Amino acid sequence: MTRMFEIGKWGRGEALSVADGGGGAAANTGEDYFQGETAKEAVANLEGNFAEGKLPDLEAISFPGPIAEACYWDNSTVVGIVGPVGSGKTHTGVMMSRLRRAIEMPRSGIDLWARHRTDGSDWFQIDKSDALEYKAQGCDVSGMRHYTVLFIRENYRQLWSTTILSYFEVFPRDVGDISGGKGGPMTHTIEFEDDHGPIRFTAMFMAFGDNPEFSLRGVQVTDIVMNEMDTMPKVILAVGIGRRARAPKQEHFAHLPMRLRKYGQVIGDFNAPEEDNWVHGLFYDEAERKRVCDDLTKQLELDFPGQDIPPVKISFHHQPGYGEDGCENLHNLSPGYYVDQIGTNKMIGRGDMNERLVYNRVTAMRVGDPVFKREFNRRVHVSDAPLELIPDVPLRIGLDQGFKGAAVICQFVDPFHWRVYAELHHPKKHLMAKVFGGMLADLLDERFAGVRVEAAWGDMAGEHGASAAADENATWNRLVSLAAGITIRPQTMGTNRIQPRLEAVRAPLEYMNAGQPGLLIDPSCKLLIRGFEARYVWTDTIDKNGAKRKIPDKSFTEANVMDAFQYVALSELRADGVSKISFPGNQTSRLGHNGGPSMPGQPQRGLQTGYDILNPYPNGGY
Repeated sequence: MTRMFEIGKWGRGEALSVADGGGGAAANTGEDYFQGETAKEAVANLEGNFAEGKLPDLEAISFPGPIAEACYWDNSTVVGIVGPVGSGKTHTGVMMSRLRRAIEMPRSGIDLWARHRTDGSDWFQIDKSDALEYKAQGCDVSGMRHYTVLFIRENYRQLWSTTILSYFEVFPRDVGDISGGKGGPMTHTIEFEDDHGPIRFTAMFMAFGDNPEFSLRGVQVTDIVMNEMDTMPKVILAVGIGRRARAPKQEHFAHLPMRLRKYGQVIGDFNAPEEDNWVHGLFYDEAERKRVCDDLTKQLELDFPGQDIPPVKISFHHQPGYGEDGCENLHNLSPGYYVDQIGTNKMIGRGDMNERLVYNRVTAMRVGDPVFKREFNRRVHVSDAPLELIPDVPLRIGLDQGFKGAAVICQFVDPFHWRVYAELHHPKKHLMAKVFGGMLADLLDERFAGVRVEAAWGDMAGEHGASAAADENATWNRLVSLAAGITIRPQTMGTNRIQPRLEAVRAPLEYMNAGQPGLLIDPSCKLLIRGFEARYVWTDTIDKNGAKRKIPDKSFTEANVMDAFQYVALSELRADGVSKISFPGNQTSRLGHNGGPSMPGQPQRGLQTGYDILNPYPNGGY
């Protein structure tokens, strides 16, 4: 066996075998990522800043920062690392750590190798029955470390355009053997050794396609890498946990205590996810992580009763975003790396991408042009901390009817300040009116006990019969009113036309008094915030005359919550459909020609009331 490590060193030495360059045009990353007939030919045609000749020296790693380093050393069952682009999370936290885990892999008790200590010769395979004899001859005897890692993505274009390129920045493509057919799974096998014995490192690359569960059936690996984890379905993690720690077979570890036999991991890297992504729910919610760990640990205890099984652990590594203290890997990036990205994203009209990709902040990606893009500012209109109720101010509630009903609970404070404390909406549930009303009652009891509800307004459509209700003649508004114990009246202001509703929201967004915005939202109202930021957007429609016009897109669930707020906001509109702050009654700020009273010393101008109708201009036509 050819030596891959120098004495006492990791990641040094020469290749066991060199991949033949092959022919064909450059494969790169488009639809023609496989121009050769084999994976080896395709890899040879890739272009990039790839490692060459030797495996990396793990004793000489320059870590991007403490968070990436902590991820590198992490042996938890499930590991997640989030960071901005260019933070080193994939290179160091995911790829380099696979080599470390291969070196730390428990040694086989049946695939034994030996070497002569005195002459420094290579390791050679022996029969298990001869192990004692070789030891008696002064040889080192060790078991092979078999490490297998699966890199999985939805399709092969993603694998070849991102994951495989990142992989070959760490693992040289001219080291080891590459196998695989055109457009199918690829395998890269490297055999190397250190002072503790030989290691067989196998990297598999596979796309799960339309049926993740079926694709992972029968897979037996040590670790699973979910590159860009937030782009994958949760079932990959659920099934993957059961497929890791299966290579090599358990018979290789029969000589080891049970706590050392479950050597396997699922690791994923990702940019800041959207709030409704399952990755956010798992990693950002510490209570949810603990619940999942406890459930999995209990299942292991049932499967292996009385055994010393280590508990399941899920760990999360959160790198700082650009501009935050401790932002990682800046020393390896070109000057202005993030500034250029910020400017480019703004130039193409996608400044929202900077929040996730540059600042590493959880946000919602835009699905179109937001209706309130100009007026809404998260830093102004969303409170940093939970809002406290204003004493002696009653609640106002807005509701949107339907099987996916919505409600927002607010206070209105003079002169023109809306404070939104809570929202009620279940995007994945179809709720009867009575059920929704019961949920609203529970919310009011739990968070607003003893606070008077001044009024509640709902969609005018909620006055039509609820066909699925127990009482066919009852309306949605009435059924919810009875269940919630409040009175819901239809919002007739503006006769349900979209323009007055939008103006009712736009008015507080643009209002500022004594440093306080006209609209302040509690951070718990995630759907309302997401609607304002990214998912209550314009869409084109054709009217009956064939003219194209823009209206809000109601296909996204956030529109239900936005509608609910519109109905309560309409309660502060004047009968003529404009906000009471749009044209204040006090005209003293207007002068003469600007619509106000005449300036001192000036005669009154224009047509005056209260004078002789036959002499409307008493001052000679002024």
